[in-house]
Amino acid sequence: MDNNRVEMLVEELEAGSKHEEKLWRKLLPGVVSGATGNNLRETIREPLFGLLHELGETALGVKLKLVIERTPTFPAAELLPLVLELCGELRHDSEQAVRELERILSELATPIIRIWREILLVPLIGGLDSDRAQGMAERLLDRVSATRAKVVVVDVTGVPTIDTAAGGFLIETFSAVKLLGTEVILTGLKPEIAHTLVKLGIDFRMVAIARDLEDALRQAIAMIEEDRSRQRKIVWARGSNFPGEGEGGEHDGI
Repeated sequence: MDNNRVEMLVEELEAGSKHEEKLWRKLLPGVVSGATGNNLRETIREPLFGLLHELGETALGVKLKLVIERTPTFPAAELLPLVLELCGELRHDSEQAVRELERILSELATPIIRIWREILLVPLIGGLDSDRAQGMAERLLDRVSATRAKVVVVDVTGVPTIDTAAGGFLIETFSAVKLLGTEVILTGLKPEIAHTLVKLGIDFRMVAIARDLEDALRQAIAMIEEDRSRQRKIVWARGSNFPGEGEGGEHDGI
């Protein structure tokens, strides 16, 4: 197929963009070059995939039908398997893109903010269903483990309701966070949410309740200070038990 014939066919295809025109100009000489097998696949794979991405399956099928009608030597039998293969790849790429977008939106909808070196804040806004609660739980546990946070503040001020399944996930999350050695403070409770959590049997020994975010932060700081004080006492107690110490905790020879 000479260049004039390619240009006439590209014009007849009524490409919707310069990019589409470029892809047709790259594809058409390849399909009528006489190449077969792997040589043909390698020649036309890139422009064909580009057209599939640009036009979609239906529109590309219509235009390929026109090309086949205008080009008697068009290798339709060899092209069809490649088209089906590329359609599968495009669907797979689209599904991956959708999953990645869902992940990003989930993270944006439920941020986990490190507001201090040992404190994480989880401000929840909007409805909380089981899928969102499960996603938040998985990300929170990973973040707690990575940052070695001492306190997690969960603020549900912006949550109008929590269904039973989501409430169950929250309770399980609180238990798992506690098993990692991290305290949990829950704030912003509405009567409806409190009622749901009580019905599900929340153990208030595993989670502290704060009136508002200010109160929650005050409690978090107090918990950290208490933990540091306890650690200092442990270090002092270990140090005071060294051999050779005299009565009253003073070292001999000092």
